[in-house]
Amino acid sequence: MIGGFLTFDIAGTPFAVDNAQVEEVAESARATRLPFAPPQVEGLANVAGRILPVLDVTGYPALGLAWGGGRKGGLLIVLRAGNGLVALRAGRIGGSLARDRVSLEAPAPEDAGAPVAGRLRHGDRSLRLLDPDQLQLGHGMAFAALPEGEALAGVPADPPDPARERSTVRLLIVEAGGRSHALDMGDVVLVFPVADLRPLPNAPALVRGMAQAQSRPVLLADPLGARSGLVGGYAVVHATPCGPVGVQVDAVRGVVRFPLDRVKAGEAGAPNEIVDYDGAWLDVRSGMGMLGDHLGEIGPLIPEGGDMADSRLPRRFFRRFLTFLVEARVYALEFERVRRVVEASDRLRLPQGAASFDGLTDVDGAILPILDLRRLLARNPVGTPSELPGVAILVEIDGGVVAVIADSIQRIRKIPTDDVDPMSDRLTAAVLRLEGALIPVLRPEGLMTDAKATDGATKALPPAAAPTTGGGVR
Repeated sequence: MIGGFLTFDIAGTPFAVDNAQVEEVAESARATRLPFAPPQVEGLANVAGRILPVLDVTGYPALGLAWGGGRKGGLLIVLRAGNGLVALRAGRIGGSLARDRVSLEAPAPEDAGAPVAGRLRHGDRSLRLLDPDQLQLGHGMAFAALPEGEALAGVPADPPDPARERSTVRLLIVEAGGRSHALDMGDVVLVFPVADLRPLPNAPALVRGMAQAQSRPVLLADPLGARSGLVGGYAVVHATPCGPVGVQVDAVRGVVRFPLDRVKAGEAGAPNEIVDYDGAWLDVRSGMGMLGDHLGEIGPLIPEGGDMADSRLPRRFFRRFLTFLVEARVYALEFERVRRVVEASDRLRLPQGAASFDGLTDVDGAILPILDLRRLLARNPVGTPSELPGVAILVEIDGGVVAVIADSIQRIRKIPTDDVDPMSDRLTAAVLRLEGALIPVLRPEGLMTDAKATDGATKALPPAAAPTTGGGVR
């Protein structure tokens, strides 16, 4: 994967850029237009906490590109150009392409006058290879009152200082009571699984009991309404004026770094802040916010001498993803959404199927809808055959199970949450940083968007269909 290319589309046309020049993939941001800027310079925008020039290569007349329906791409690819950074507007990420799977050709005549270094040939596909150093940002003389060196659009933004963290906040994402919550990391000292619990007689209803962590007793409370029962789940230990108190949760999703512009003030009567996590607004809760009103009654139950000053919260939590190949490009799915992986079998094609729907198949007696990623991601017509038999990934979508077809499976990977960048694109839920490459995590609901528009497809989706035998990835 090292030394490959990130592929993406701009106005429906495939492009690529060297992975070494990609800083990150960020959500779309509104750009402030600059007077007298050239057509390809969309303006300046706050991209993940940094003010960057935003470029749109549809502004190069030589390429003859235009966004359909007046809608521009929803992603920004931050590139290293010269000594700085620029943000390139793109439609969607296509995956990483290994260098040994492509051949480099000279630019085509129609690429003249555009920042295209050449063409990448992958099978029968041709992708324009962008050169960030050729991106033109305009000249200072466009601003008559400013010297050339001071023109806002004249130079890229300065690269980030590695010694200085960006304006972000780290939050622990947990599940409790069937909901997601974001916990402030400021007073979290430890997270541990609850293996045994000793109930306390005559304790307040909020108190679950006493658990053992690092050979120390920890009072365990349940202000979030966890469903784990007396034993199970995890305890998130918060420092309080009375000592450490564990808050029980059902599951721990991991530590996520959020830009400050995604954290907003909450409404009256709600927690002080809310945060945008994967398209949903979560309450940001602190230890004192959850426990402060109850410390008077639970304080006497907190064991003495257990400040846990020498405890260490794990620096990284991990999430699991299944990576697979589609036309030599690597994609991922969140492993918790995957039921099984089986060999692809025969399919029944239905007339008037939706654009994202490729028929039905029988898996262990269960009739499942099929989404063929080899056709969907390549935008090939329904029914276009593939040279490879492929594999079927059985994925949970909207309470049912869908057979998602890929070329082959790689493996299950544990990825640190610091290397998972959440996205809000229709098809992309996140982007993984893996072995020098950026891997898109597909959003299962986005794959079904077109299929839901057709009655035949939605009727084919069982309300809770799943094969009855086997389990896991085989």
